[in-house]
Amino acid sequence: HYQGVIKWEEVKTSHHPIEFVFIRATMGKDGVDKQFGVNWKGAKQANLVRGVYHYYRPNENSSKQFENFANNIRLEPGDLYPVLDVEEMGKYGLENLQKGVANWLRLAEEKYAVKPILYTSRSFYNDYLKGKFNAYPLWVASYSDKQKLKGLTWSFHQFTEKVRVNGIRGTVDG
Repeated sequence: HYQGVIKWEEVKTSHHPIEFVFIRATMGKDGVDKQFGVNWKGAKQANLVRGVYHYYRPNENSSKQFENFANNIRLEPGDLYPVLDVEEMGKYGLENLQKGVANWLRLAEEKYAVKPILYTSRSFYNDYLKGKFNAYPLWVASYSDKQKLKGLTWSFHQFTEKVRVNGIRGTVDG
């Protein structure tokens, strides 16, 4: 949605060594990214390793959010594990947020038979999620000094949101 139509063959010609891409699929209990189908297919046709994520809305039912994701996602061999993007506290408080996130992750693990990845910012993780989801791979967004990642066990580190890649309008996360 945010990048519009992506020219996937051009992505591979970028001066950055693109090894994989994550594509937003769904949001909340009923949102579907309008470019998802085209991007998902295009990344595969360009022979890029691809991953998919769901943007979590803390004020909506986590089971219904997972149903939305599962109804739209068919993972294939070679695809990266599914990702839950958690960035907001919501109006129902910390305990409800943690229960909902745990439920979504559990449902994803049951359906896809892999440990889904938890995506969030370093500060949000430290304030609200740290110690509760250690069994899941962490993708952490932290745009400042790498020293601030000390004490975190992460699988992916997003260090910027300002990477320019051939074939994509505007900037993307790196």
